[in-house]
Amino acid sequence: MPSAPIELTEMVGDALALMTHLGHETFHVVGYSLGAVTALQTAATSSRVLSVTSLCGWSQSDARMRITFDLWRRLIAISPELFMRYALADGYTVNTLSVLEPMVDGAVAMAASTVQPGSDAHLDLDIRVDIEDQLSKISCPCLVIGGLEDRWVDISKSRHLAATIKGATLVEMPAGHLVIGEMAGDIAQHIISHTG
Repeated sequence: MPSAPIELTEMVGDALALMTHLGHETFHVVGYSLGAVTALQTAATSSRVLSVTSLCGWSQSDARMRITFDLWRRLIAISPELFMRYALADGYTVNTLSVLEPMVDGAVAMAASTVQPGSDAHLDLDIRVDIEDQLSKISCPCLVIGGLEDRWVDISKSRHLAATIKGATLVEMPAGHLVIGEMAGDIAQHIISHTG
């Protein structure tokens, strides 16, 4: 449990220290959602990064995102199961939900058990994200993957990253924010091709 607000600089510092501890001088960085923000920040601040992949990432939280993340905090405080019921309904596409619908109660119960005590601090950082001034510092190859039906991190956020980061490649996938649950194989192929 964090005893103070989580800061991106600390997360990046911890990741770099871990790579040093493991003996990796250089490495590829891949991140999803807030992890994508952290991956981009790492690439902007460290020459050790060989490539960066942003999956459903963004550079600045806008009003809709801040209100959404605050809603998540409130739902989790009331009931992790209620939060997960909303998250599944809003995080997947209709096609995935059509498959999931007969077993949704079991999926909600299983997913609710994974909500971590530190979620509130995580969401506090989601609300405060602003790395816009760091994007121009990213010089390694960058792959940006976004979900066309992502209701939480709109595809415009991925498009902005790709347009702002020099030489970035954009891949738009027919998925929601929970794209890893919908298109894991496709994502893996894009990352493998990118990191070569």
